[in-house]
Amino acid sequence: MLSIALLVSLCVTGIGYAGWTDTVSVDGTVETTSWGGSLSDPDPSVPSSKNITLSVASPDTLKVRVSYAKANTPYTGTFKVNNTGTVPIKIKSIVPDLPSGVTASVSGVSEGYLLEPGETKSAGVSTSTPVEGKEYDFTVTFTFVLWNE
Repeated sequence: MLSIALLVSLCVTGIGYAGWTDTVSVDGTVETTSWGGSLSDPDPSVPSSKNITLSVASPDTLKVRVSYAKANTPYTGTFKVNNTGTVPIKIKSIVPDLPSGVTASVSGVSEGYLLEPGETKSAGVSTSTPVEGKEYDFTVTFTFVLWNE
């Protein structure tokens, strides 16, 4: 009788141990967040000056070309700045790479500007040169950073 009781208790202990040591595997993908900023082509609803062309050279670099510039005449073009992620981002820096004698400024956004998730902001770039009839190109590069409150 004692040996049957020991055998039954040993079986119950083994079953209990097996019930608590099973391994469960779960396969899947978890996406917590995504972030990124980009520039996009000019805003067609906002007119640009004649003789200026803007295009996106890479997601964060704007290429500007001015043809047949008149001396000390400002030329303005528009583009869009986009938050392509699911969290807020800030514009860390805006760096123009200008040829000698050319000035440029960006309007609508600035360093430190906060873009909410999915937000698109229209912006502009203005440029001028003291030289008549000159054609010139330059770029404006944006640096975006993840922003946490």
